[in-house]
Amino acid sequence: MKPVLILVLAALAASCATALPQVVPNSDGSFAVRFDQNVVTLDQVDAQARIHCNGAIAQFVAQETRFDGFAYRTYRCPAGGS
Repeated sequence: MKPVLILVLAALAASCATALPQVVPNSDGSFAVRFDQNVVTLDQVDAQARIHCNGAIAQFVAQETRFDGFAYRTYRCPAGGS
């Protein structure tokens, strides 16, 4: 019974994971795209930023790796974007 419970809990935890790349809003109106540098290309991250800005080209601000081990690219949408 315990092995089944462990498998069910593992499957449940995996289903709750957020898909990457993920848009993370910042308090100053900018946003970051969170991603795994080993899996996701910068083109994919830029595409996610463009989607967030309703098809407009997002202005790149900075990139950093944070405590969780994921990279974050910060962008701003042009006037009229999201």
